[in-house]
This record gives sequence, structure tokens and C-alpha cells, in this order.
Amino acid sequence: MRKLILVFACSLLLANCSDSNENANKKSGDKSSETVEAQTSSSQIAIAIDTLTADGYVKRARIHLAQQEVGNAMRDINTALSMDGKNVDALLVLSDIYYAIGDQDNIMLTLNKATEIAPSDPRPIVKLAELSFLQGNSRMADAYIDRALELDHNYPQAYYMRGIIDIYSNDTVRALKNFMQARSLDDSFFDPVIQIANIYAAQRNDLAMDFYDAALNIQPDNFGIYYDKAMYMQDNGYPEGALAIYDSLDVKMPGSYDVAYNKGYVYLVYLLNNDKAIECFNKALEIDPKSVNALLNKGIAYEQKGDFIEAKSIYLQVLKYNPNYQLAIDALHRIGN
Repeated sequence: MRKLILVFACSLLLANCSDSNENANKKSGDKSSETVEAQTSSSQIAIAIDTLTADGYVKRARIHLAQQEVGNAMRDINTALSMDGKNVDALLVLSDIYYAIGDQDNIMLTLNKATEIAPSDPRPIVKLAELSFLQGNSRMADAYIDRALELDHNYPQAYYMRGIIDIYSNDTVRALKNFMQARSLDDSFFDPVIQIANIYAAQRNDLAMDFYDAALNIQPDNFGIYYDKAMYMQDNGYPEGALAIYDSLDVKMPGSYDVAYNKGYVYLVYLLNNDKAIECFNKALEIDPKSVNALLNKGIAYEQKGDFIEAKSIYLQVLKYNPNYQLAIDALHRIGN
């Protein structure tokens, strides 16, 4: 079963998953955040804002933080707060900066200050719910969400956060309801859409593809969504569709190990085309010559072609890089001497 990817829209939690299975005879497609996320330096972004205002510095700080330039973000936020010490947006970004550097005490202080300045604003309260959840206190997180919804019953981030808590409570029915509610209140809110897609994907429900498409309507340049959709399709009876997506990603992300590897896996396992699989695994190995997974599956392709000599040579190469790799040991026993 696929793991659910949990992504907080505004602040605190960011997690990703891998679909690898070390116990499978043919290793399934891998996923890595390095593959699916375009890395862009903020120096490449034209920041066309008036940095002479507090709000301008807050906007620029958000850009710096999105690019993991924590120092620059902190400088801009400090400037914003020196100009307007009661700027709630600046305090919210500051709480995110403190999370980035692991300073939970200052997150709490900053968010409490924001609630004092703007007691009717649900945003810092939902962030306090996130912080409580991350600290393992789901009951307190729920209480904060109740408080936020008392202030604004139509605040989508509150429903989204409640859905996250539901997932960790293994209540996917309630999580789905809350994510749907968040989406109905804000159809541009990306995170609940991708969560809905991932829930359906874990259930092997083809509605997952519809919600991956909906997520792409919001973030058309997010390669990770294409990758997730392809992963779902290859595992659920649509290998040709998965290959079409991987071919597109191959053009958009040349030199991607994961795309080449997954194409090989689809050809090997679902389309039973050993020659094309070998071609793709060779491409993956050009990028990562010591990948035991690509080597292992290349060996399986040769084994299925009946070329046991080449297969044995590859399995031995796998053991050279990883002497305890049980799948290669089993393969050698399987084909014998």
C-alpha cells in the first residue's frame, strides 16, 4: 500500500515517501524528492516588490524561505518587524523560520504574540495546532482547531489540519471528509487536493487520477504530481499511460535516474519487454553506476531472456557493491552455476 504524503501548506510539516520495497523480487519504482522538485535559487527570481514597506519585506522573506535561504528570510522579517512590530503576517513567517531552524520554543512565543495582537485571526491558532501535533499532542491540536473554527467556520486550513490529524489516527474516512471540505472552501488550495489523491491511490481507487489532474490544474509545473500519477498508473493497470508520463518527464528532467529506472521497471514487470527494460536500466546506470536496484532488475531481464551467463555476471556485480543483498543471493541460487 502506498504511504500517504503529508504536506502542510503554510508552515511546519513537510514529509515525502518512497514506494521502494526491499523484499520484492523485482524492486518497484522509486521516488525521490530530488527528482520531483525543481530546485531554483531565489537569485534567479525577480523580486518586483516595494521593499521599503513592511509588507514588502514579508513577501520577500517568504520567497527566501521557500528557497531555504533562512538567513536572508530572517533579515527581511526582522526589518519588517522593526517597521511594524504588530504585523501578524511577519510573525507568521517568523514562526516558519523558527521551525526551519528547529527552535520550537520561539515558534510558540511568536504565535502566542500573534494571537494577542489579532485574537480573531484563525491563522496563528491553526499554526499552534500544527505545532502541538508535531509535539505529539493531538488533543491540544484538536482544541486549537476547534478554537480556529469558532472564529471562522469556513477557514479551509483548519479542516486541512484536522484531516492530517485524522490520517495519523488511521481514520481515512474522516480525513477524506475534512480534506474535501477544505477544498470546497478554497478550490485553489493545493494541499488537500494532493492528500485526497494520495488517499484514493492508497485505496487503489481510480479517482486518484482525477485528483492528481486537479492538483496539476493548480500547479501545472509540479513534476512530483506527474510522477505520483505515473506511479499510481503503473501499479494499477495503466502501464502505457505511466510510460507516457515518464517519457514526458524524461524531456522535462533530462538525466533523472528515477525516471529511467521506473521506465525500466514498467517494461520489465508490466509490459514484459526485457530488451526495452535493459535499455532503460542501462540509462539509469549511466547516471548511477552503483545502483544495486537497477543492476538487479537488469539481471532479471537477462535471466528472463534466458541469458543466464550475463545475468549471473550482473548479480555478482550487485554483490560486489552490496555483499549482503539477499535478492541477488537468491537470484544466484535460482539460476545455479
